[in-house]
Amino acid sequence: AVCRKHELTQFELEQASQDLISKKQQREELATGIVRTFSFKGMTNKIFGQEAPEQREARLNLLEELTSEGEEAVKEKTAECDEHAERAVTDILQFKEQKDKDLQEALISYALMQISMCKKGIQVWSNARESFLKM
Repeated sequence: AVCRKHELTQFELEQASQDLISKKQQREELATGIVRTFSFKGMTNKIFGQEAPEQREARLNLLEELTSEGEEAVKEKTAECDEHAERAVTDILQFKEQKDKDLQEALISYALMQISMCKKGIQVWSNARESFLKM
């Protein structure tokens, strides 16, 4: 369960990072006006013409806002991953301590059981010896 949780938080962190990179690239492309890859937006701009400056400015502001939110999300996910790693280490240490205690208890119980079985065996042989001596 610890590994699955770690994988899930790591996956969420990677998704947030990819989203942030995508938003930064979109903002850069919008600011410079140069599109590096094929996009339908670039195709519509060629067909219908460029956007109005107000629309472009509004989209740029929106992308900046989304970028800042993405940076916050990445920071939160990074902190969550670090916190999870710390908790996992403490859980592992606690597990090792509990394992040692459980093993010690099991060995003590086994030793006590062996002692009681030996005492019963001695008692059976003593009773058998007394029976033979009485004959």
